[in-house]
Amino acid sequence: GIGYALTEGLQIDEGRPVNPNFSDYRIPSMRDMPPLQHAFADPYEPTGPFGAKGMGELNMDPTAAVLNNAIFDAVGVRVKTLPITPEKILRALKEKNKS
Repeated sequence: GIGYALTEGLQIDEGRPVNPNFSDYRIPSMRDMPPLQHAFADPYEPTGPFGAKGMGELNMDPTAAVLNNAIFDAVGVRVKTLPITPEKILRALKEKNKS
């Protein structure tokens, strides 16, 4: 979710991808990530195998919105397109200061 919000973005120029492979498409590595804290729950899911419940992708959905709201709380601007980059934040700040 953090990579989707902050670094990943397919760049298109005249209908062709500029970053069509993983060496040009920036996916965050462990070095790019902040320390994470994990909390495990032990719910029983009657429809899952042996009562298990999937949890891998659930945290990805709100990540971009949460980060954008944190940026808004900190500096008062929202970035309307992903990925949220420092350049886009600076551009939004300049637009805000013009008005």
